[in-house]
Amino acid sequence: MKKAIIIGASSGIGRGIALELLKRGYKIAITARRKERLEEIKSIDSDMVIVKTFDSSTEKNIEMLNELVKKLGGLDLLVYSSGIGIVNKELDYDIEKKVNNLNVSGFTQVVGWGFNYFKSQGYGQISNISSVAAEIGNGICPSYNASKAYQANYLQGLRFKAYRLGLPIKLTDVRPGFVDTEILQGNKDRLIWVSSVDKACRQIVGGIDAESKVIYITRRWKIISLLIKILPEKIVMKFF
Repeated sequence: MKKAIIIGASSGIGRGIALELLKRGYKIAITARRKERLEEIKSIDSDMVIVKTFDSSTEKNIEMLNELVKKLGGLDLLVYSSGIGIVNKELDYDIEKKVNNLNVSGFTQVVGWGFNYFKSQGYGQISNISSVAAEIGNGICPSYNASKAYQANYLQGLRFKAYRLGLPIKLTDVRPGFVDTEILQGNKDRLIWVSSVDKACRQIVGGIDAESKVIYITRRWKIISLLIKILPEKIVMKFF
């Protein structure tokens, strides 16, 4: 039986991944700030779900992670699905700091711990929910896109590190486009290619099982990725 920790499992993609892993026979430990939402998942199968209320932006993740691994009895997969994006047209530093505390500092601590754990164990897999936003800047919420770029680059660096160490540590960078979650803030009808959470998470877990390096959700967003790379900045900047 495989064992997984999902950071940020109370809603959206994190919750969907937790449910999909349960369906596939994983024993899971889930964390987030909203305990009542985590308990809803636990009620599905209390023997297969461990709940821990936690805010990963505090950078006090190590003790929590060690505790969860002990309760799970091991670890095969670590998923980081905790992130925020806040419109910040005035470049208020407190807003940028809040985003980076979670998307950069919290991410780095959790994923760094995961890599070192799997290094000691000799194998394992880390998956991060990044974004297509990792591939371009954004004029109205700069820290969100920049922090997602950091995550994508960091994961690639760890992939290189695992290769040099000769260890089967798999690192999967998930880059969703628009998924019908709370982060869309009711703008679903104004956006293109919005995926349901269920469809997105089936594709994500399928990609994790396949040990893919980079996954676009849904797959058609790879077209946008290619356009971003080849179009002149003076064109793409009009949309961001």
